[in-house]
Amino acid sequence: MAKVGGWAFAIGVAILIMSSGLVGYWLAPGESSDHVDRESYYQVSTYGRLSEGGYRGMIPIDRLLEHGDFGIGTVEGIDGEMMVLDGVAYRAGTDLAPETVPAGTLIPFAMLTYFDETVSYQLSEELNYTTFKDRLDDVLQIYGVYAIMIEAELDSITIRSVPGQQEPYPPLVDVVANQTTLRLENVRGTMIGFYISEGLGDLNAPGFHMHFLSEDLSYGGHVLDVEFSGIEVIVDPIGTCTVMVSESIIA
Repeated sequence: MAKVGGWAFAIGVAILIMSSGLVGYWLAPGESSDHVDRESYYQVSTYGRLSEGGYRGMIPIDRLLEHGDFGIGTVEGIDGEMMVLDGVAYRAGTDLAPETVPAGTLIPFAMLTYFDETVSYQLSEELNYTTFKDRLDDVLQIYGVYAIMIEAELDSITIRSVPGQQEPYPPLVDVVANQTTLRLENVRGTMIGFYISEGLGDLNAPGFHMHFLSEDLSYGGHVLDVEFSGIEVIVDPIGTCTVMVSESIIA
């Protein structure tokens, strides 16, 4: 096996050994993995591809859910925000009202894992989204990848979703410019997402990426801001990742 810098290459599958300890497996066309690793996350496509307009579906939701019970993403045409909680996938369009993703729906981008409560932190002070992220940085001394879940009564939360697109697909920045936002107050629900540290390049955007699903399933979307106090943050560290890079895998 040849090794160049932080990258190690094998025939058919490239294995990335990061200084953070994250090991990544890139699935080539026709490859699949039946091994369930609860310390791993499964990613469809890359954030770099998504940001350039890669909204064409790569895998049916049915097959995606074989790789985890917790995660975030979107559906073909970037038609709304997707939340996966307890093994059920929900999509919230511009009405920000979640609906179960129908079987067979194609997914262009997603991050999924089997969530385990590895460690939890109690944050008692009043926080907004910016101070929450700073506080969690201090608590975890974050370096690597973490799945993050917060179940709480929120003082307020601002969420967004985006309208579906048609080919030729515009870049993500143009789609987000037409987002629909909604501010909710005194709502109970679950924040679902991941933290990605610097150094993963176009694999994923660094920082926090969180979606929200209300307890009564009335509201859902991408989190833009939040205010809360007295919350428990449940964290599941990720050791490896598998990245699906070819839409031909759905054949």
